[in-house]
Amino acid sequence: MRDPILAFGKYEILEAVGSGGMATVYRAKLSGPMGFEKPVAVKVLQDDAAADEEIVRMFVDEARLGARLSHPNIAGVMEFGEADGRYFLAMEYVDGMSLGTLLRRRPKGKKAKGLEPAAAVYVASCVLKALAYAQALPGSDGKPMGVVHRDVSPQNILLDRSGAAKLCDFGIATGTWRAEKTRVGVVKGKAGYMAPEQSAGGRVDARTDLYAVGLTLVAMLSGNAPFDGKDTGEIRAKASKGLPRDRIDALACDDGLKDVLMRALAMRPADRFASADEFLKSLAAAAPDPADTGRAALAVALEAALERAPGARSGTARAAVAKAPKRRAATQSSKDAASAAGIRNVLIGAGLLVLVALALALLKVGLPD
Repeated sequence: MRDPILAFGKYEILEAVGSGGMATVYRAKLSGPMGFEKPVAVKVLQDDAAADEEIVRMFVDEARLGARLSHPNIAGVMEFGEADGRYFLAMEYVDGMSLGTLLRRRPKGKKAKGLEPAAAVYVASCVLKALAYAQALPGSDGKPMGVVHRDVSPQNILLDRSGAAKLCDFGIATGTWRAEKTRVGVVKGKAGYMAPEQSAGGRVDARTDLYAVGLTLVAMLSGNAPFDGKDTGEIRAKASKGLPRDRIDALACDDGLKDVLMRALAMRPADRFASADEFLKSLAAAAPDPADTGRAALAVALEAALERAPGARSGTARAAVAKAPKRRAATQSSKDAASAAGIRNVLIGAGLLVLVALALALLKVGLPD
């Protein structure tokens, strides 16, 4: 494990692994006595976001929900706190990459290639198990909290080296625990993985997440995003009309799996699977035994992608490290600059003294007795 860049509370930050508009995620470690070390992911709210009351509420709500979620296919939340005046979430660290990165990381010059159907079905099954658990999660009153993730997409599915798949980032999830409900007409989520009702700003429910799982399955099988466009508006406009049937027909998979996708991606929520459990059963019938063959195929694909990983982190990650946490980094930079200036001044002073001494020596030689 590499040396820490800086300390943030009790966590030692090692490197940035991702940055968005609201927060930056870092790989970190928690150290203890007798050489104890535990890898963790630390999600830190950015300074600009911390000044927005609504974003802070969302971050706190994510922490509150995360504290209740405990499932093998969900990246767990370990702690919520504040350090150096900034809010953070300490989370389970998944040693691998996101599904989004895996789908993008292909050999140069080669066309997009999706995952093997068994691997794609396995990942989708893991996500559906996570959603089934979240949808049934009881609140303090014993009733289901009505959790809707609203942001199921390859970027929010983490894969570790063994092939395990975990759903993460419940930052914009909605449900009865929310301190403030999202207003109808306000659209949140990734445009390319939205159900028609979500892209139109309508009401969302569990079936909205199931539609997003269907789109993610299409992305895994094809190697391409379900919808393309020059900007978010164009992508969202296409998403609101649903995925054309010919896109499903062109997928390299059995007809049984295509039939499952047709139902998952129905325009009307009433025509889709009613729950994650129902979707999961149909998926298991269409592509049995993904837990063994699918997980193994995924692990092979992941290992190949990790071997193609660049030696250094992306410019975004490096920039994020340079900014976080800003106060401590800025203080260190000031100290370094002051130290360099001090050394420079000492050298200049010494040089002037030498010149004065030489001048006096010359004058003394030239003076009459």
